[in-house]
Parts: sequence; C-alpha cells; structure tokens
Amino acid sequence: MASVSISCPSCSATDGVVRNGKSTAGHQRYLCSHCRKTWQLQFTYTASQPGTHQKIIDMAMNGVGCRATARIMGVGLNTIFRHLKKLRPQSVTSRIQPGSDVIVCAEMDEQWGYVGAKSRQRWLFYAYDRLRKTVVAHVFGERTMATLGRLMSLLSPFDVVIWMTDGWPLYESRLKGKLHVISKRYTQRIERHNLNLRQHLARLGRKSLSFSKSVELHDKVIGHYLNIKHYQ
Repeated sequence: MASVSISCPSCSATDGVVRNGKSTAGHQRYLCSHCRKTWQLQFTYTASQPGTHQKIIDMAMNGVGCRATARIMGVGLNTIFRHLKKLRPQSVTSRIQPGSDVIVCAEMDEQWGYVGAKSRQRWLFYAYDRLRKTVVAHVFGERTMATLGRLMSLLSPFDVVIWMTDGWPLYESRLKGKLHVISKRYTQRIERHNLNLRQHLARLGRKSLSFSKSVELHDKVIGHYLNIKHYQ
C-alpha cells in the first residue's frame, strides 16, 4: 500500500495514510494507519458526501421544507426523511438544574399545529423561563388536560415561583394553589417565541403549503429545534 499526501478526517494525521482498495462504485478508498479510519473522497450519490446530514438538519431548522430540501440538494425525498428520523431530541432543558436553580417566572402556552390534515391537530405545549429567555420543557398532543398534565410532570422537579398563562380555563384548574398570574400582558415573551417557531420551521407556518405528514417527523423536527436553541 502506497502512502499518499492526504490528511485523515478523524485524527488529522498526514503521514501513514495509504490507499486501501476501491469502493463498489470504483472510487479510491484510503486508510489511516494510526486510527484505522477508512474513507473515500469521491462519491457517486450526492447523499453519501460528508456533511450531508448536517446540511439537511440546518435547512429544516431554517424554514426549508423537506421537498424543497430534496430539490436543492439533489437527493431523494426518502433520504431527507431518513436523516430527520435519526434525530433524538430531549424534552427538558439541561441548562437549568432542578434543585439548585430557581425559575422566578415561568410562562406557559400551547401552539397549534397539525399532521396530514387540519382536523388532525398536534399541539405543542411548553414552558418558557421569562428571565433566562429559554424554553424549559415541551410535550406534544391534543389540547387537553392530559397533555397539560404531561408537561406539568416534566416541570415538577423545577422550583417555579410564579406561573404566567393566558385565560385558557385548564391552566387555572391545573395550577390551583400555586402563585398564578392570568394575563395576556405577561405571556408576551412566549407569544413572541411562538412567532420564532413559525418563522424558522416551515411546518408551523399558518399560511404555507409545508405541513407535517407524520407525527414522528413533526415531533422530532420541532423538538430538535428546541434542543439546539434552548436545551443544550
């Protein structure tokens, strides 16, 4: 095996990189003798190129629909779906530590969305730390007490002083006995964040041809957005 002047994409070594046969498509493969990484520089299919996964995710997080992403990148629609389904978003922030950090003001709201048809509503319930300007936790489901209860379960480890919501009756019922402020005036931060979601995620736009076709992709794409913007 002959040495070549190519750096290893894993350990960045420039010495000890050798040719290592060819791929099934006939492209030259390389081997790093230090970390045993193997790779190739040329690809027959665009989706196999390094960085494709991150490009697909970045486009989804910036208002580009799945079909538009497939057209722009020159890959199949199923490839886009396959990469998005690899996402594993968390439902609770890691920026705030339960037991040691206090959330002085937590705003809660629910944002409308749907999957397949507008009759199949898929609501996003989440809590927003007013002072830290970050989302604390989120859940998806119907606009019911059960969904609100799941969100409250995620929030139970946190020490919240004041809860702020709009006038939806279930909030008042669920927060009975807690310091609870009901006013549109004090939910302006989370309402503004709802606009960010609609602006950055095509599937949440009210007047758009982009919408979710599956519950899995709906939850994972929105959940990943909250993860990279607020949880990590």
